[in-house]
Amino acid sequence: MAKAKIEVAAQWETLDKLHEWENNPRQNEHAIESVAKSIKRFGFGAPIIARKADGMIIAGHTRFKAAQQLKLDKVPVRYLDLDPADAKMLALADNKVGELSMWNETLLAETLNEMKKNEIDISDLGWNDSELDGILNGPFIENYIAPDNEELDASDFDNFDHTCPRCNFEWNE
Repeated sequence: MAKAKIEVAAQWETLDKLHEWENNPRQNEHAIESVAKSIKRFGFGAPIIARKADGMIIAGHTRFKAAQQLKLDKVPVRYLDLDPADAKMLALADNKVGELSMWNETLLAETLNEMKKNEIDISDLGWNDSELDGILNGPFIENYIAPDNEELDASDFDNFDHTCPRCNFEWNE
């Protein structure tokens, strides 16, 4: 009876065994600092996914760059035996499918407010200060009372500064 091949979930690998997909269309430079802070605090929540044949990173470019920034010797890597086309397809899908999810904004606000109330630092979770303020104080939080709906005239908006209550984006007419 032949033994079934056991696939390794991840192994620790030196950074020099990996290389980035040079045509990676995902722009991640702005996220490296936040990911580095997360790795420093929590370690790796997910391994880097790389092609077995050549060590090309399929998923985890930002984790790879954060590990370089942190001057780590080794990172967890899961190697997959994929041809170049499938590796690229997985790289694209891995990034895109994450964008399809949405937040339950009420539960998110409750969770973040609970953490703040317990004096847990929430500054390194990936949201900037303006976004956190919009989440924590936005109209979707519990007990929010919408302003009265009164009839407005278009002239009410002449020379009127507008601020989005969620993200604090400002514009004027």
